[in-house]
Amino acid sequence: MKTRGILYLSNEEVKGLLDLRQAIEITEGALRDHSDGRVIWSKPEDLAIKPDHGWQSWVTGCALTSSPVAGFRIRAIKAEGGSRDPSRAPGGPRRILILSDREGGEILAIMDEDWCHAVRTGAAATVACRALARKGSSTLAMLGAGDTARATLPVVAKAFHLGEVRVASRSPESRQAYAKELGEQLGLRVRAVDTIEEALRGADMVISATTTSRPFVREEWLEEGVFVYSIGKHQEMEDAIYKKVDKFIVDSWEHCKKKSDLERMLTDGLLTKDDVYAELPDLITGRKPGRESNRERIFMRAIGLVNQDIAIADWVYRRALEAGVGTVLPF
Repeated sequence: MKTRGILYLSNEEVKGLLDLRQAIEITEGALRDHSDGRVIWSKPEDLAIKPDHGWQSWVTGCALTSSPVAGFRIRAIKAEGGSRDPSRAPGGPRRILILSDREGGEILAIMDEDWCHAVRTGAAATVACRALARKGSSTLAMLGAGDTARATLPVVAKAFHLGEVRVASRSPESRQAYAKELGEQLGLRVRAVDTIEEALRGADMVISATTTSRPFVREEWLEEGVFVYSIGKHQEMEDAIYKKVDKFIVDSWEHCKKKSDLERMLTDGLLTKDDVYAELPDLITGRKPGRESNRERIFMRAIGLVNQDIAIADWVYRRALEAGVGTVLPF
């Protein structure tokens, strides 16, 4: 079903349509598509405008062969010197998704991407935890208390019975606010702790959602059987972790080697492709075994794959048509 015109969906409308459990399954399906070669990536992969100050503009996209859509993410990223002054509220969204009909070429939808991308990030972490954490995992350490950490925990909580969540961050105020607000929202025991080591002690799963580029997680703090999932390109793990864990996983070797801390480590000779056990999509599809022992320490670097965003946006678009939600922009 299509509508004549371009459908615009606001962030609040996307929130009302997107089911968190469904997002987990869509994201896992997108990982399978990646493993099976059912994604046509944009070339060049990223188009970026990078001023020295203010905000950078980035465009990334792909087409899905499992669905007749293509899409682009257009987003602003704070450059050095950029402002996030809360008194200077944006006049509109800083991230949008554009969907088009891959067969007819028409633009189908424009949607505010903030919630869609945040949920996708949490869903990707959840899929990885389901695949690589020990069965019965119930203790989660969350490193970071910002927007990404706030969006990720509600999704993880849909898939795991969490007995305790420990949050550590640089700011005591931010981690205390996170513990109070997310604990009340989700009905979970969420505890703010003062140190990273305290957060990691006895944790089954660790999700790192920080933007620091200074390694602050030490290899000796990772206990037997833990699964560590690191979101984004920033290196918060010391170099030894990549070499000493039992299995080092990435979501995509081609993406991670160019967009994350792996680029530096490869250049400096600290890491080679042989140090990577597998890509997560190949574990999801069973091409390689995932966790093989409750004693294994497994670490994963996830840069994020745009086909997951486009797959979720496609689902939201179709739900919006069914529910009659959104504003049709005439052409």
